[in-house]
Amino acid sequence: MSGMSTTGATSLSNYQSRTVVIEVTGVCRQDVMKTSNYTVKVPYGRMSQTMQSINPMGGKVVNVTILPAPPQKAEESES
Repeated sequence: MSGMSTTGATSLSNYQSRTVVIEVTGVCRQDVMKTSNYTVKVPYGRMSQTMQSINPMGGKVVNVTILPAPPQKAEESES
């Protein structure tokens, strides 16, 4: 949207560097029992794609958790 501006530190809301944990139940695959719950860890950018692939396999998303971003390296100050 034009006319919008961001204030503050942009690094505080950098979700692209975060990991998303998706808890799934009811998936019908050979390597996963249909009644078991399991978790999938994906980058934030692939969350939507992963969640859309769960439904055709008969799965249901039980919980979604966004893990905190890894600590950023402090920039070295020039002397």
